Amino acid sequence: MATFGRIDTHIDPSEAGKGFPVQTHVMFTIYGEPQTGTITKQLRNSAVVEIDEKTDNEELINQSNGVVVINYKQLKKAE
Repeated sequence: MATFGRIDTHIDPSEAGKGFPVQTHVMFTIYGEPQTGTITKQLRNSAVVEIDEKTDNEELINQSNGVVVINYKQLKKAE
């Protein structure tokens, strides 16, 4: 089966990332503003986070297409 340039490899997250599995709701700061979102993919030292859309972050959503990559050390679990 052809992959057409797409390589699906398993990425083992670092120790800091083991506490942030996919679908974890998290808090983080970007451009000095607190944000929340959901982890959609784990990388080695960071996670791909889908930002929660709010009225005060429309510009960030437009600039980032609603997704950012954040280091695990900058994430906190949202409650």
